[in-house]
Amino acid sequence: MSRDLCELKEIDEKVKNELRNIKSNPKASFEDNNKVKALKNNIYEKVSKTFVYNLRRLIMLEATQKKLAKKIGVSEDLLSKYKSGEAFPSIETLLYICEVYNISLEELLSTPLTAGDIESMATNNISEPNIFEDKYYAYFLVTNIAKEGAIHEGIIEFNNDAVVFKILARGSVVKYFKGNCNASEKLIDFNLNSQSDGAAYISMIKPNINKNKYLGGLAILVLPSDANSKPCVQKILFSRVRLDREMYYDNLKDLLKFNTEELSRGSIKLSQWEDETAYNFLQKLI
Repeated sequence: MSRDLCELKEIDEKVKNELRNIKSNPKASFEDNNKVKALKNNIYEKVSKTFVYNLRRLIMLEATQKKLAKKIGVSEDLLSKYKSGEAFPSIETLLYICEVYNISLEELLSTPLTAGDIESMATNNISEPNIFEDKYYAYFLVTNIAKEGAIHEGIIEFNNDAVVFKILARGSVVKYFKGNCNASEKLIDFNLNSQSDGAAYISMIKPNINKNKYLGGLAILVLPSDANSKPCVQKILFSRVRLDREMYYDNLKDLLKFNTEELSRGSIKLSQWEDETAYNFLQKLI
């Protein structure tokens, strides 16, 4: 499904750019109706592909196409056409799917469902206290300019709500933070402190429990930088298994770096695309 996500991301960016151009030059839509028609087609393609992606997720949730078809009140043949893109559901069917799975129409048609979303639907429980394994490996970029491009390795250990975050160098612990984690409906925050190195803060999209618990994914890390102890914001990758940093260097660097086409932005957010891409990468290794 990672290829599908890449295609969806490309279409999404294309639509956003086209909409931005038309909004910045409203007269263009009156002067060239073909541009509007092309944009409408691209929007429909985005919606259609997103729905097909989400439909496949729901089939995985229900285990078989037959079960999903029965649950949403359509024939298997029609569901197959939805899945292949040959047909698109009526508004009644779309609204019914939203009601059954407790999601909005916007989410169903414009936002690819994540593994966490599917797990949440399966368990119907967003307040479970024990969603993590006891130990995860963590990876994030080195902030020291002299070592730019290198990747730190750390260990994050859980004991109920207590959390320990160790940063390693050549197998030895060089920084040690401890604290706790607090969950809201959508996020989990880690508030960590060290007597010698100050405070660290981690925030992630809330994962959901399944048979194997949390596999891994991306979070935002706020940490004093190695070079001058000034606050630094970066991505951090959680992984249930230890990764060979040399073997997967390119993959890790792509996952951990920030990408932006704009020179100036009001804020930088960890996107669903990035977290899902990280999850798919880790899933292949386990």
